[in-house]
Amino acid sequence: MSKHTVVTFMDHPFDYFDESVTKMHSLPRAELEELQREAMMLRFAQHREGIEMVRKLADRLGISTVEKFNDVVPLMFSHTTYKSYPPALIDNKRFDLMTRWLAKVTTHDLSRVDASGAQSIDEWLEAVESASKLQVITSSGTTGTLSIIPKDELTTVEGMQVWRATLFQQFGQEPTEDQLDPVVDVIWPNYSGGRVGHTRVVPWIKLEFTGGDESRFHALYSGHLDTDMMFLAAKMRAAAAKGELDRLQIDPALAARKDEFIAMQQRAPLEVSEFLQRLTNQLRGKRVFMSSTYKLMYDLASAGLAEGIRGAFAPNSAIQTGGGRKAGDVLPEGFMDVIREFYGNEVQEGYGFSEHNGIHAACAEGRYHLQPWVIPYVLDPDTSEPLPRTGRQTGRFAVYDLVNQSHWGGVITGDEVTVDWSLECPCGRTTIALEHHIIRFSEKQGVDDDRISCAASHEVHNEAIDFLKEFRS
Repeated sequence: MSKHTVVTFMDHPFDYFDESVTKMHSLPRAELEELQREAMMLRFAQHREGIEMVRKLADRLGISTVEKFNDVVPLMFSHTTYKSYPPALIDNKRFDLMTRWLAKVTTHDLSRVDASGAQSIDEWLEAVESASKLQVITSSGTTGTLSIIPKDELTTVEGMQVWRATLFQQFGQEPTEDQLDPVVDVIWPNYSGGRVGHTRVVPWIKLEFTGGDESRFHALYSGHLDTDMMFLAAKMRAAAAKGELDRLQIDPALAARKDEFIAMQQRAPLEVSEFLQRLTNQLRGKRVFMSSTYKLMYDLASAGLAEGIRGAFAPNSAIQTGGGRKAGDVLPEGFMDVIREFYGNEVQEGYGFSEHNGIHAACAEGRYHLQPWVIPYVLDPDTSEPLPRTGRQTGRFAVYDLVNQSHWGGVITGDEVTVDWSLECPCGRTTIALEHHIIRFSEKQGVDDDRISCAASHEVHNEAIDFLKEFRS
């Protein structure tokens, strides 16, 4: 296998598979594994050289090369790695030191970043992005601080193109022009922008799904999800856990924006009602793309059905839902039936997490088939040792994402999954699949988790605004 072939596979997988979802999931298993193994060797060499934290870890463990899939497991980052900075740096506005920390976990050169004038997290990240090709994603910070993940535009665009193909193409059929380049109205039950989770990719969703037509993008909330407000909410939770909420200090610049945030919160109920009317009137019969978490999709569907309304979109629309639940969320039995009744179309399900790239779509059998450039692992939840890649295994999910160029592709998640390595799925796809039931270990153990959770974002944002209402300078 030529080096050019392998590089194309790991740098431009959409082109490698001729933009075809069928081709992505039809390689013979042995052929795909050899392609993955060679790509893993190349990508590790690049990241060992280009990412300081990977290089130091590899040196400490005496790992100079990787040849077998399990060779990379000792080098995998925990999903908490991207919040390993001292939060006091943000409190003290030492964004110069935050830049130095971020530079340790990315391949991109951040030496030209001038954060001297930054007075907030968003201002700092704007400085980072204006001086580099990074497009940073943050978490909702449910455990006391934010994860900060250094993605870049190249990988984000690639991910958007693959997502679009996965949504609109039919496995087993060659894609039509209409499926390759759909222009649709986007229904977005979320904030219209921000850096938390999916709000960060809004500019590329507009580009790849609406052809850049702003009038085709329909967000639930008109405001942006403010990163500094999310950081305040994270600090609140940490302080509350220690019984120290009364001692919490608020940045005066953030406190000065109190009225702005309260007005945003007060608009929310009206915006929900207007959003439902837009779904059922203005967008009736139109071809749409809609994506959100189970909980948000269910809440909207329940509200709509209670008002006697429902969606009725064109049959070639794409509607997808999936995970995003946080600890404590409870959805009733049959919640998917409510979602399907309201939206009136085939509702696809998908699984993903922001530390890597792509959404893994569920097949007709209910299994999540992994994109071919994602090498999956099932780890012993206690030791993090890889379980055999044979038979049916249940444990902690980990991946090595070959497409990641801006940051390390090896990550250990907080999710418990089951994989049957010997399965030949009746759907016809040849790629490895996760069984449908996926649960966070935090849900089993009754503790919060700081994975990127779009479901938590609105609630956490509102908690911080409520605290600001009571704050007195």
